[in-house]
Amino acid sequence: MPQREEAEHNSQDVYYRSPVGAVEAGKTIQLGIQLHMKEAVEKVLLRLWREGDGERLIEMTTKASENEENRLYTVKLPMPERGCLVWYYFIIAASSGTFYYGNNMEHLGGFGDVYENVPPSFQITVYNKGAKTPDWFKHTVMYQIFPDRFYRQGNQLIEKKGAVIHASWEDKPCYYKDVDTKEIVAYDFFGGNLRGIEEKLSYLKELGISVIYLNPVFESPSNHHYDTGDYHKIDPILGTNEDFHELCAKAREMGIHIFIDGVFSHTGSDSRYFNREGSYDTVGAFQSVESPYYEWYNFHKYPYEYDSWWGFSTLPNVSETTPSYMDFIIHDENSVLHHWMKQGISGWRLDVVDELPAKFTQSFYQELKHTDPEAVLIGEVWEDASNKISYGVPREYLCGQEIDSAMNYPFRKIVLDFLLGNVDAGQSMRRLESLRENYPKENFYVMMNLLGSHDVERLVTLLGEAPFYDGMPAVQQSRFRLDTVHFNLAIARLRMAVLWQMTYPGVPCVYYGDEIAMQGFKDPYNRAPYEWEHGDDYTQNWYKKVIALRNEHMALQTGEFLPLYSDGEVMAYARLIRGGQDVFGKEAKNEVFLVVLNRSRVNEAKISLDISDFGDGEFKEAFRPENKITAVRGRLEVKIAPLMGTIYEQEMTVQKYPREAGILLHPTSLPSKYGIGDFGREAYRFIDFLAEAGQKIWQILPLGPVGYGYSPYQSPSAFAGNPMLISLDRLLEDGLLRAQDVKVSYASNSSFVDFEHVWSFKKKCLRKAFLAFMETAAENADYQEFCEQEGYWLEDYALFCALKREYKDKAWMEWPEALRKREKKNLADSRRRLEESIGFEKFLQYIFQVQWSALHEYAKSKGIRIMGDMPIFISQDSADVWMNQKLFRLNEEGYPKTVAGVPPDYFSATGQLWGNPQYDWEAMKEENYSWWKKRFRKLYALVDIVRIDHFRGFESYWEVDGKAKTAINGRWVKGPGREFFAAMEQELGNLPIVAEDLGIITDAVEKLRDDCGYPGMKVLHFTLHFNEMKRMGFVAPENSIVYTGTHDNNTTVGWYTENLDASSAAAIAELLHADPANAKEICRKLVEFAYASAARMAIVPMQDILELDSRSRMNLPGTVGLNWKWCLRENSFHKEDAARLKDLCEKYQR
Repeated sequence: MPQREEAEHNSQDVYYRSPVGAVEAGKTIQLGIQLHMKEAVEKVLLRLWREGDGERLIEMTTKASENEENRLYTVKLPMPERGCLVWYYFIIAASSGTFYYGNNMEHLGGFGDVYENVPPSFQITVYNKGAKTPDWFKHTVMYQIFPDRFYRQGNQLIEKKGAVIHASWEDKPCYYKDVDTKEIVAYDFFGGNLRGIEEKLSYLKELGISVIYLNPVFESPSNHHYDTGDYHKIDPILGTNEDFHELCAKAREMGIHIFIDGVFSHTGSDSRYFNREGSYDTVGAFQSVESPYYEWYNFHKYPYEYDSWWGFSTLPNVSETTPSYMDFIIHDENSVLHHWMKQGISGWRLDVVDELPAKFTQSFYQELKHTDPEAVLIGEVWEDASNKISYGVPREYLCGQEIDSAMNYPFRKIVLDFLLGNVDAGQSMRRLESLRENYPKENFYVMMNLLGSHDVERLVTLLGEAPFYDGMPAVQQSRFRLDTVHFNLAIARLRMAVLWQMTYPGVPCVYYGDEIAMQGFKDPYNRAPYEWEHGDDYTQNWYKKVIALRNEHMALQTGEFLPLYSDGEVMAYARLIRGGQDVFGKEAKNEVFLVVLNRSRVNEAKISLDISDFGDGEFKEAFRPENKITAVRGRLEVKIAPLMGTIYEQEMTVQKYPREAGILLHPTSLPSKYGIGDFGREAYRFIDFLAEAGQKIWQILPLGPVGYGYSPYQSPSAFAGNPMLISLDRLLEDGLLRAQDVKVSYASNSSFVDFEHVWSFKKKCLRKAFLAFMETAAENADYQEFCEQEGYWLEDYALFCALKREYKDKAWMEWPEALRKREKKNLADSRRRLEESIGFEKFLQYIFQVQWSALHEYAKSKGIRIMGDMPIFISQDSADVWMNQKLFRLNEEGYPKTVAGVPPDYFSATGQLWGNPQYDWEAMKEENYSWWKKRFRKLYALVDIVRIDHFRGFESYWEVDGKAKTAINGRWVKGPGREFFAAMEQELGNLPIVAEDLGIITDAVEKLRDDCGYPGMKVLHFTLHFNEMKRMGFVAPENSIVYTGTHDNNTTVGWYTENLDASSAAAIAELLHADPANAKEICRKLVEFAYASAARMAIVPMQDILELDSRSRMNLPGTVGLNWKWCLRENSFHKEDAARLKDLCEKYQR
C-alpha cells in the first residue's frame, strides 16, 4: 500500500477543494487529490454519497502526463439543489493494487490519510440557496439567566405548593430528596423574579449585553421549570405575564433582546395537559382517554405506564408530530410560539433539539421566520451541530431549514481542553477549523459560544482544577471553594478563556455569575444565587473591558478569522476587516486584531507571526496601549508571559497624503475615427469622464515617438512627442487642413490600431498641414520661440529624423562614419541639405506641444493631474544616444558593450532582453547629470507626476553582454543611488515621482525608494498570492500606488480566467466576497479592493473599468503581435461607469 506522503488531499485547502467549507445548494465544487507515485495509476475514482440518496462513483482526470510523478486529479461537481450533507472519499487503482484516501480517523477534515479498506469520509455541508441568519444577532453578546437565582425585587412571598423558599439570598442551593428513594420531594426557591431582572437591566447594559437568554419561565412545579405546567403562563413565583411583557419592552428600549427556552419534547406530569396531580381544572391525558391531550402522549399501560424523558415519570414525553400538538405549539393563532412572540421576545432556544423530530423543528423554524424573519432559533446540541446523529437518524440542523444557531459546546470543550493542558494548541486549532469547515458561514457567525451553562460545572471551578465531585457529600460540594493558589490559577485561565470567547467568531454567551468568578460543581451548585455583594471585581472588570472591545469593533464580530500560530502551549489568530467589508460583504472599517494565548504556567513564549497578507506597521496592546510591537517585512515577533492572553490592535496611522484615484489609459487607446487616439475631442471627453467619476489622476504611457514594434518604451527620443497623437480635427479647426484632406476612406471602429495604415494616412495629412503652416512660419512668434527654447534637443532630433529618412531608416551606427561620429562639418552640410525635412520634424513637435499643452491645461481646469512615464533606459537607435555617445557604454562603432534587461521573472523564463545601451554613470556624474536634469525638466513641462519605469535600476541594474541572445546570463551592477536624486532635487526642487518598483526588489531598492520618499507600485495581480500559511491577502502602505494591473498585465478578467489556478481563483473570490463563476464581478470587486486599500492612490486600467477580457490587453512582455494596439471604440465613456467610480471615491474618501 502506498505511504501517506504519496497521496494528499486537504479539505481545508482551496488547492484541493474549492470552495472550502460549506457550499450553497446548486453550486459547483471542485475536488482534487495529489498523487506523488512512481508506479502507474490506472484510474482515480471519487466516491460521493448522500444519506438516503445512494452513491456515485466518478472518474477523476489529470492534465499530467503518465511519466510525471506528481499528478493532480480533479473533478467538478454540482451540489444538490437542497440543503443536505454530502460525503466523499477517493479510490486509487494503481499497478500494485487498489487503495483509498479518506478523512483522518478523528473525522476533523483537513489532511486525510491512506487506507487499505473503506476509509472515513470527508464532509460537505450543503445549505439551502439564500439561507440567512439575522444580521443583528451577529453583533450581540448574550447573557444566560437562571431566573430564580439572578435577583429578587421585593419581599412578597408567593405561595407555591411543595416549594421550600429560602429566607436568605446567600443560602446554598440543594435538592430535598427522599432518603430512601432519592426522589426529589421539594424544590428550593430563592425568589429571583422578572422584576428583579428588569431592575438589573442597567447592570447588564453596562456589562455590554445585548441578548438575555432566560431558562424556562413557564409555570411548573420545579425551580428549573423544564417540567412545563402551562405553556401560556409565567410561573407566579417569577411574576406575571404582564411583568414579562414589561421586561421585554424595557429591555428593547435599552437595546437588549429577550430569548426564552422552549421545552417541547416533554411536559410536566403536573400540567394542564397531563394533569396527573389534578392541580389543574382541565381533563388531562392522565385522567381520561377522552382528553384532548391524550393523543400527545404514548401510554403503555394506561394511565401509570407511559413514555417519559429519560425515565423520569414527572416528565412524560410527547409525540411532537401529532397534528394537534404541532398546532398548539406552532401553528394556531395563539400557539405557544405566537403567544410569546407577541409578548416581545426575539428568539427561542429549543431544549434537547436532538430529541425533537425534524418535522417538528423545521415546522417551528418556518413558522418563526414567517412570523418574524429577524427572530432567532437556537438548538441545544452538545456535539458538532452539522452532522449530529440523533437516535440513529442523521440530522441536518445547519442546512438552512431547521435552526439558526446551536449551543456551541464543542467550542467550550476545545477552550477548556487547551487551557487545562489536555490537548495541545495544534490539535485545538484542528478541532476549531473542523467546526469552521463544517458550519455554513451564516451559522458559524451566530453560534452560541458558551463557556458555562446551567448544565455544567462553573467555569472557575473547572479552571481551578477542583477535585472530581462524584462521591463527595452534597454538603461538602455546596461549601467547596478553591484555595488561593488554585483560585488565582483559575482566574488567569479564565481571563484567557474570556478573551478567546469574545474574539472568536460567533455570539459569546456569559452564564450569570461567571463574570464575578462564582464557583460551583454541577446542578444545583452551578445554579446558586448571584453574589451581588461578594463578586470578584477584578474578573468583572476584565469581562467589561473585553466585551466593550468586542462591541466597539466589527472585526471582532463579523471580521475574518485567520489562524496564525498553534504549536505546543501557544495559540494565535487574527480577526480583521479588510477591503472595507466584513465576511458578509457589509461595509465596515478596516481594522486588525491579533490574539495570542500562552497557557504555560512557567514559560514565556516567543513566536514569529506571518501577517504579510493583512497587517503592517505598529501594533499596540488593546488594554495596555503603551506596549507596542512593529512588523518587519510582514512579520511580528511576539513575546508573551505565562498564563497570559494578549490582544493587539493595529495602530491606525495618521493620514499623511490625500487619497486619490485615477485611470490608466494611453492616448493612443482613445477612440478615434482616424484609427488611433489623439489630442482631439475624445481626449477632452475622457477628461470630462474622469471628472464626473471623481478621479484625480490620468496616467499615461511615455508620450515619445515610437520606433520598431510601436512600443512607447523604445522611443527614438527622450524629449520629443509622438506625432501620431496630433489631432487632425484640431488642424482642421486651425485652418491648416481642409475637410477633404482628412476624409478617411474607411470607418474605423476597430479595437486595435493599425499603426502602418494610420501613420501612412496621418503623415500625408500632416505634410499638407506643414506646407500650409510654413507660409506664415517666419512671422509666427510662438513657433520661433518654441524652436529657440527647445533647441537644445530639437535641432539634433530633427536632424536625426531627417537622416534616418535619407538613409532608408538604417540605425545611426550604420551611417557614414563622419555622421556617426558627429563631425561638425558633416552635420552642418546635412542641416543645409535636409532643411525641409528638418523643418517638418520641428513643425510636428511644435504642433504636438501646442495641442498637448491645451489638453493639459483643460485637465488642470477639471482638477485632473496627469501622470507621465519615464523609461529609465533609452533606445539604442535614438537621437539621444547618437547625440550623447560619451554618456553611454558603447564601442568604437557605436554599438552597446552591455545592454539592459531583467533576469528570468514572472513574464519570461529567459528573462527580458531589452537591448537598451547601459549608461556610463561615471561620465554622467562628471557632467553633474546635466542630461538627466534636462530630461526631467522637459517631462515636468508636459505632466504633473512622473512614474519612473524600472526604478530599481537606479540602485542596481541587470547588465548583459551586448551580443547576448537572452537575459539569462548577466550581473547586477550598482547604480547611482540616492546621490542621483539629490542632484535632481537640488536643481529642480521637490519632484512628484512614482517609483516603479516591480520585479526583483531588494532591501537596498526599498531603502532608496523610502529615503527618497517616493511611493512605490503595488500591483494586485502580483501581490495576491498564497503566503507560507496558505493565506491570500495584501496590505498596501499608505505611501504607495495600488493598481489592479498595469499595461504589462493581462486585464483582470483575463487574469482571473486564464492566468490563475483553481485554488488561487477560489481564494481571490473568497477574499473579494465575489461569485467565483463571475469574472466580471471579480473585476468590479478587485477595483473596489484597490480603492479600499490604504494606498494614497488607486489606479485602474480602463480595461478593468469596462471589465474587458484578455483580448483588450495592452502588452505581453517579450512578445510581438497585438502589443500596444488596443484602443477603445466610440461611446466607451458611460455615465453608469462614472457614477460607480464616483460612489467608490466617496465611499473610500478618494
